[in-house]
Amino acid sequence: MKEKKQNASTQLHMPLIIRDLIRNIWLVILAGVIAVMGVVCYSKLLYKPEYTTTATFAISPRSNGSYVGFYTSLRTASEMAEVFNEVFSSNMLKRMVKEDLADPNQSFQISSSLKSGTNILEVSTTAADPLTSYAVMESVLDNYSQVSEYLFGSVVLDTIKSPHVPTTPSNAMNVPSAGAFAAMLAMFAMAAAIILLSVTRSTLKTLSGAKHYMGESPQSILVREKSVASKRKKRESGLLIWKTTISVRYTEAILQLAHKLYRRMQGENKQVLLITSVAENEGKSTLAANLAIAFAQHGHRVALVDMDLRKPSLHKLLSKSDRCLDLESYLGREDWEDTSDNLFVFTSDNIKRNAGQLLHDPQLDNFLQQLRKKMDVVILDSAPYTAVADTGMLLKYADGCLMAVRQDWVPHKVLADVTKELSESNADYMGYVLNHYIDDGSLLRHHKDYSYNP
Repeated sequence: MKEKKQNASTQLHMPLIIRDLIRNIWLVILAGVIAVMGVVCYSKLLYKPEYTTTATFAISPRSNGSYVGFYTSLRTASEMAEVFNEVFSSNMLKRMVKEDLADPNQSFQISSSLKSGTNILEVSTTAADPLTSYAVMESVLDNYSQVSEYLFGSVVLDTIKSPHVPTTPSNAMNVPSAGAFAAMLAMFAMAAAIILLSVTRSTLKTLSGAKHYMGESPQSILVREKSVASKRKKRESGLLIWKTTISVRYTEAILQLAHKLYRRMQGENKQVLLITSVAENEGKSTLAANLAIAFAQHGHRVALVDMDLRKPSLHKLLSKSDRCLDLESYLGREDWEDTSDNLFVFTSDNIKRNAGQLLHDPQLDNFLQQLRKKMDVVILDSAPYTAVADTGMLLKYADGCLMAVRQDWVPHKVLADVTKELSESNADYMGYVLNHYIDDGSLLRHHKDYSYNP
């Protein structure tokens, strides 16, 4: 139990909670609007006003001409409190009132209460309209003495305050105040529900949570990059490190990752690196493109091959680059034009064959073998691992595989299962990159002595 609580605490990430609240603010507002509409509908359709007429009496015992003290009256009132309720709620009195009103179906209520520590009795009559309420009270005053004679004869009621016709409902409803209160309550409840779902969502939210569920630290943490381009300009499609709008912090993280991977690949005699993810939109293609650019900037000859044959995206990321080559046209070719450029990008947006045919084509194997001879590093951008079986088939061509894991995107149980399968494959599992990470300030504190200004 203690371990579960500790694991839950490591998944608390305030920026994600705030993000979820902002993204779902329309639900909070909608809950408030629905609450207000509910109050208005209730006031129009279900609310029934009630009017109450009140008369005040002083209870005293019958004196028969002799003096009766205050304490005697107080003691008598206290002793007869329950009897008064029986008198004013008796069916006999109600029958007499209905006879006076000449309406046997008339609905009304009669109640009485004794003020504590006094001999003051308040009698109230409640009905659906003010005139009926007043008429009921008048009938009660005319008939209660006849009923009381059957129950007790030693007590008299002296009128202190006469009744009057009520002008406002006794259960008056303040619609604006009730609507505002209901809206605040509903909005608070919806916000609490959003926070609860955000906290309990079983995804990787924090660095400590990633270490716990993945069993190891990430190879790199790529903090979510905010666009600094002018809003008047059309936003560019990818976060590529050769763009001037990309922060130095993001660029340095990519360069450090590339250096770490190349040192490991060189030490273990690896050339082909496959990059995948568990699900779509985790940033694997952007990661693959940036690593290829970083390797090329380090002076290595790099081939970036788009093997996400069903939903290729590298041609979109590198649409403004003249490095894009058609993959299918190079299958089976031996005479490559050697250029001074270090980066070769093979895209698959124009492939006419289906993925199954191409993956089983011997020309693909021959093409990748040629890349091994001509390039220092070959990066394969594959499809999401759980989406199709293509990635599993491509693992036989790779020496190592790297997984892009987006923060708060895929359930950690699925991530653990995919990690286990990749670890058991022919390619060497080289870890994961925690991508699109929303920093809560903890990462930046580690670099407080360094400047990220270009």
